[in-house]
Amino acid sequence: MTDLWIFGALLLALGVIAVLWPIWRHRRTTTVDRTTLNVALYEERLAELDAQVAAGEITPEQREVTAEEASRLLLEDTARADGRQGVKRRGSPVLLIIAAGLLPLIVTGLYMSWGNPAGLALYRELQESPDPSSLEQMIDRMERVTEVQPENGEAWFMLGRGYMSAQQPDRAIGAFENSLKRIGERPEVLAQLAQARFFAAGNQLDTEAAAALDKALELNPDEPTALGLLGIAAFEAGEYTGAIQYWERLLAGMPPGGPGAQAIQGGIDRARERLGLEPSEANPEQAVADESAVIRVRLELSDEVTAELDESAVIFLFARDPEGPPMPLVARRFTLNELPADVILSSSDAMLPEVTLSEGQTLELIARVSPEGDAMQGSHQETLGGVKVGAEDQVLLRVDTAVQ
Repeated sequence: MTDLWIFGALLLALGVIAVLWPIWRHRRTTTVDRTTLNVALYEERLAELDAQVAAGEITPEQREVTAEEASRLLLEDTARADGRQGVKRRGSPVLLIIAAGLLPLIVTGLYMSWGNPAGLALYRELQESPDPSSLEQMIDRMERVTEVQPENGEAWFMLGRGYMSAQQPDRAIGAFENSLKRIGERPEVLAQLAQARFFAAGNQLDTEAAAALDKALELNPDEPTALGLLGIAAFEAGEYTGAIQYWERLLAGMPPGGPGAQAIQGGIDRARERLGLEPSEANPEQAVADESAVIRVRLELSDEVTAELDESAVIFLFARDPEGPPMPLVARRFTLNELPADVILSSSDAMLPEVTLSEGQTLELIARVSPEGDAMQGSHQETLGGVKVGAEDQVLLRVDTAVQ
């Protein structure tokens, strides 16, 4: 922003000069130029008289008389010019001078009222640091984008996804609703809105969420989030046949053999068992389970941290790609009495259905202690980098660092 204000100050200075320059130039011209002209005429008249004397046309006495008359006329003309200048000055350029002084204040005020300094600051930040380094920074940036550009539906959608990653479905609902108002009924937005409502209602599918899912599938019959969520809702409601149908549609569009496909197949098998049926015969490629793509963690709190917390405190464990987006790939939530714990993070803990872990992948582990149960706000946090997915050795993540 500094260069903007420098250039603005230079432009204002030029504006002030443009207002005051004619006044100064006029005063200088009417005084100096008039006097100079009178003196030049007087000197020219004297030279003419000297030439006439030399030519014998007039006597020296006549020259003296004529020179005295020319001098008197010079004085009278100069006095009249000063008198006219005085009259003009009484017209006074005070108003113009005041206007020149007010110009910077008026321009600055108009820019602060009608301009967009916050948008310019955000644009500079995006230019200097295009990728936020954490989920918190990503959410903060998207919040600022929506403040500067409230009609940007894509920004509202990204903000909603950020809130979901931070396990704040209540705030995600508002963001997805704003996105729908700006970009219309898009299936992925409708599905995400329904998912946020589902989690905010304690894993219950209310009427509005069901309507959003129906509309999403009407627009895109293969929308993965909608199919997965409807399958979960049907399973929890005891409608196992419906759950199988939704999950089989979802499974058909997933890459075979991956952890996500295996997790869906496992849900289908559980639903079939509830119906008293044999587990379905899986595709050989889908049966290949990547059971080694896990992270083994020993999660602990120091005695000092434990002593500061009450029983309502919540501990969040995240794993994210340090080279990728700030959103967590997988996450788990623990209460205080569940720690210490030996944890195995896998693709089944993914924040989004399409996210999977791969053996050999290098991730960053983050453990955050939140006395209020807010994943974005914590009193203590510990970060461990360079964690390999699929490593046989268990890593220790012990939280004892207060958030500054």
